[in-house]
Amino acid sequence: MRLPDSEKSRIVLIGVSRYNSTDLPDVPAIKNNVLALFETFTDRSAGIIAPENCTSLLGPEDQSSFGEILTTAAEQAEDLLLIYYAGHGLLNYARHELFLSTVNTSPGLKLPFTGVDYSHIRDACMESNARNRVVILDCCYSGRAISGALSESESDSVFFSQVQVAGTYVLAASPGHSVAKAHPGDRFTVFTGELLRVLREGISGAESLLTLNSIYKRLQSALRASGNPIPQQQITENADVMALARNAARDHGVRDYRQAQILSTRHLDFTPNPLSLGAFVDDDVVEVPRVPRALVERENLILTKPLKWDYLLYASSLWLGVESLSEKWVLYEAGRSSSSRRMSIAQLCHYVDNSLEKLQRITHRIDECLSPDLQDRVFEKSADQANPEAIKRMASDLVGVYEDYMDWAMAIRGIVAPHKAARLIEMAALIADTPVREVRTFIQQYFFEVDALGARYATSEAASINVSLTLKITLNQEVLDDFLEERRKLI
Repeated sequence: MRLPDSEKSRIVLIGVSRYNSTDLPDVPAIKNNVLALFETFTDRSAGIIAPENCTSLLGPEDQSSFGEILTTAAEQAEDLLLIYYAGHGLLNYARHELFLSTVNTSPGLKLPFTGVDYSHIRDACMESNARNRVVILDCCYSGRAISGALSESESDSVFFSQVQVAGTYVLAASPGHSVAKAHPGDRFTVFTGELLRVLREGISGAESLLTLNSIYKRLQSALRASGNPIPQQQITENADVMALARNAARDHGVRDYRQAQILSTRHLDFTPNPLSLGAFVDDDVVEVPRVPRALVERENLILTKPLKWDYLLYASSLWLGVESLSEKWVLYEAGRSSSSRRMSIAQLCHYVDNSLEKLQRITHRIDECLSPDLQDRVFEKSADQANPEAIKRMASDLVGVYEDYMDWAMAIRGIVAPHKAARLIEMAALIADTPVREVRTFIQQYFFEVDALGARYATSEAASINVSLTLKITLNQEVLDDFLEERRKLI
C-alpha cells in the first residue's frame, strides 16, 4: 500500500454544472465539487499530486474538449491515472450504452452525437501505461433526468458491464436502480461531499494511508446512515489497494496487542439512564413509540421528535443498518467468500499475519463507537439539542464494525492456496466468527429493549426503567489455538 508517484501520476477532474438543453437540469453544486477536489488532491501538505499534474475542466462544451484533456492525461500517466466525472449520466435508447453529458448534450436520438460515449474513456484507460487506473463517477445511468437528481437506470449490470477495465477501479455514486442525489442549495452533491469529508478528515482507527477500499467502506457506511443511495465499486486485479490520501485522523499512539489478546469490552450504560422518566402515578400513560423500521418512518421520527426520540433513532439506525446487510449475512453464514485470490504458502502466511492486525483495528473501533465521551456528545441531556446526523453516524459506525468482521472472514475464505494450508485458512476465518455474532446479538438486543419501552412503561410499577447492555468482544480460544498451531506448522 502506497501513495501514487506525484510526478508520474495524472488526475483529471471534469464537471458539468449547467446545460443548454432544457431536458437536463443544472446542478450548480458540481462546480464546487471540482474546485474542492482540486484543492484537496493538490494541497501542499496533505495532497497526493502536484498542481501541474491535476487538471480540472468545468463545463466541457462537446466531445472534443472532453476527450482532449482525458487522452492527454492517459498518455502521460505512468503510475496513477484518476478520472473524476460529475454530471448527468445517460443511456441511449437503442443499446443502453452509457454516455456522459457535456454542456451541449441533448437526450434522446441526439445523445450519441452530443454526449461522450463511455467506451472512449474505457479505451483510454485500457491503452494508458498507468499502473493504476481509477474512475470516479458522481452520476447515475438512465436516459431520464430528474430534478434534484442526476438520473437512474434499470440495473447495475448494464452499467458495470460497460465500465469494467482490467486493472481499473470504478467508484460510482449509487446503484444503477437508484439516483445520485444533488440537493438544491447544498454546497456539494451528496456523494462528492461525503468523499471530500473522508479525504480531508480521514478515518479514525484506519491505517496511516487511506486505500480506495477503506474510502469506499466509509462512504458506504456514512451514506447508508443518512438514508442516501449507497455507492458501488467495481474492482479488477486488486486495483483497490492504491492509497488516495493520508489519514488525517490517524492515531499515532498505536497500542501493541498480542494475537491472543484481541479483546474489547464496552458498556452501553448511561447516567442518568437514557430512558428514565422519573416517578409517575397510577393511570399515567407514558407514550414511547415503537422503533421505526423503515427509512420514511425514521425521518418522520426526526421531524416529530416524540419522547426519547434520540434513542429510538439510534435503535432504528442500527436495525436498518443490519437489515441492509441481510444478504451478506446469508452469504457469510453459508461460508461464502468475497473474492478468489491464489497465494503461495509464504504469501498466505504474510497475508494472514497482516490480516490479524487489521482484525485488531476493527475490534478497537468498538471503543470509539460506544465510548462514554461519544455518548455524552451525541445524546445531549436535553433531547431537543441532540444531533440526528451524529446519532445516525454513531449507529452506522457500529454496523460498519459488524460488516467489516464479515468482510474480513469472507476475504480469508477466498484465498486459494496449497492443500496443506486449507485448515489454516479455515481456522483464520473462524477467528472473526464469535465477534461478528456478538456484535449482531448486541444490536438486536438493543433494538428489542428500546422497542419494548412503551409497553414496559405502561406496565411497570417502578419509578424508572434501566437499559444497560454490555458488548463484549471475545475470541474462541480453541479456534485461536488451532490457528496458531496450523500457523507454526507452515513456518
